[in-house]
Amino acid sequence: MILFEDAEYDRFFNPLCYKNKRIYYECILQLIEKSKAVPLLYETDAKDSIILYLRNCSYALEDEEGSGDENISSKKSETENASAILRYFRSCRWISEREIGRSGDNIATVIPYCRKMIDATQRIFERDTSGVLTNHIFAIYDTLKSALDAEHGRTIRPYTSILVPLVDNVSDLKNELQILKDSIRTIMRMVIKMTEVNTFGQFLIKDEMMNLFFNDYFFIKKDGLIPGYIAEIEKMFRQVMNTDVYENMVHEYQTLKQVDKYKARDIIDMQFTEMQGFINYDYVKEMDYIDKKINSYYNLYSTRMLMVLSNNTNMQTYLDDLLILLKDMDAEERQMVLTELSKSFQLTSYKYIGRKSIERRKKRHPNIKSGTIVMSTLSDDEKARLTQELLHEYPDRYSASQAADHFEMLLSNKASITISDQIIQNKSDAMMVAASIIYSGSDEFPFEVEFLDGMIETEVARISNVKIKRKI
Repeated sequence: MILFEDAEYDRFFNPLCYKNKRIYYECILQLIEKSKAVPLLYETDAKDSIILYLRNCSYALEDEEGSGDENISSKKSETENASAILRYFRSCRWISEREIGRSGDNIATVIPYCRKMIDATQRIFERDTSGVLTNHIFAIYDTLKSALDAEHGRTIRPYTSILVPLVDNVSDLKNELQILKDSIRTIMRMVIKMTEVNTFGQFLIKDEMMNLFFNDYFFIKKDGLIPGYIAEIEKMFRQVMNTDVYENMVHEYQTLKQVDKYKARDIIDMQFTEMQGFINYDYVKEMDYIDKKINSYYNLYSTRMLMVLSNNTNMQTYLDDLLILLKDMDAEERQMVLTELSKSFQLTSYKYIGRKSIERRKKRHPNIKSGTIVMSTLSDDEKARLTQELLHEYPDRYSASQAADHFEMLLSNKASITISDQIIQNKSDAMMVAASIIYSGSDEFPFEVEFLDGMIETEVARISNVKIKRKI
């Protein structure tokens, strides 16, 4: 690794290890943002950005002995400190070596290693949850979809362009779910420490912690979009393993890692199995766990608020004692006490906050198949097959034709039958009688129903006595 083999990178992490680390971090962020707005970052522009930052900086520069940046001092001007910071960044290999550009000024480009390190640090410690979970799910879906397209460019190098991004995104998705679980514990601890009603009120109105940690999670739960994508991801994982792309992954891995075919296939199989296991089982399990913990959070919040509002005091006991004392007093003394009490307290009606006062997120299975169907992957034959399966699975058991066949079999050669003939043996028979009443006036139903006096007790229900006969 170049970090350990090249001596120039021995001080690469030094700026983040000394007293001025916060200032160095924000200065390099300024240079990265500045480089995004210009074709080439020159030293003059870099120095101006740092000078502007130092003038508005709320942190004081501290003198550090032995850190390699002894020239940085709160006693010097912003221009001198900016020059010292740029020299320090160059010595730590954060910005490029001195090189004169077309304008005649030295180039001060942030090197790729530093840029990637700072970007990774931001993603880890300055989390933005506005789309992290869904972005990983969409990335997994798009990568798998490209693997099933024989003409897609990713299929040329399937291990590097398909499997590696898949493993990375699945791993990141696991980490995000783990972070959510840890965040719930953080919120629980914060709620337990709250001791003032105002704090609870602000927390409830803004719902700060829930929006901060679970904004993207609630988007997944309230919409049927993501479960549809998860279902398609499960399907595509199975399909990819039966394509030529999968064999090409094994061949590419064999070439890159210089291993035999059997070992390459074993490693690829293990990676696919692990990813499939997570999507099929662990993802659902983790989402259910987070559901339960969020419900526990709301229960804890309600209970804690009740305790704070009552100030940990059993007011009912005090009220009981007061009522007992008032009962034993004569009318004049009782009126005097009540008058004095009315001067001491301003009585208003209020209710404790219960579960119904707080919005409760309903549990929803994250893998519901009926949420959204991604139609782009369904052929016409598959759509027709799914439609036929749906019709076959949910037939109309009590349609007019079904009811007609039922009574045709019961009547046989008879002109009519009644409920008293014990034609109802189970729930299905009772439903057929109800269907005959409904379809009696219909032209497609060959029987008519005549209501008789009295009620008939059957094993299923108590039913009006009716006669069912053929239409003339």
